[in-house]
Amino acid sequence: MIKMPDDEHTIRNCVFAFKCTAKWDELTPTNDDKIHFCKDCQKEVFLCEDDEELVRSVRLNRCIAIYREDDVGRTHMLMGDVIFKS
Repeated sequence: MIKMPDDEHTIRNCVFAFKCTAKWDELTPTNDDKIHFCKDCQKEVFLCEDDEELVRSVRLNRCIAIYREDDVGRTHMLMGDVIFKS
């Protein structure tokens, strides 16, 4: 669950509608260090480093990149489109 800023709601049931197999470093950098461009899908990808950035990007229907830990504590990046699952 992600606490949404400035209100009492949380985001629940968010899932990746599409998981990208590209690597962040393979995407084209832009003037903003947190935005890269994917030439394959022709979309900007927004790096979300905290819950507030993630909430904003989900609300704006952006393609995102996030860091997550796996079951053994290794950090890896997930990229793709996130949607609300009903």
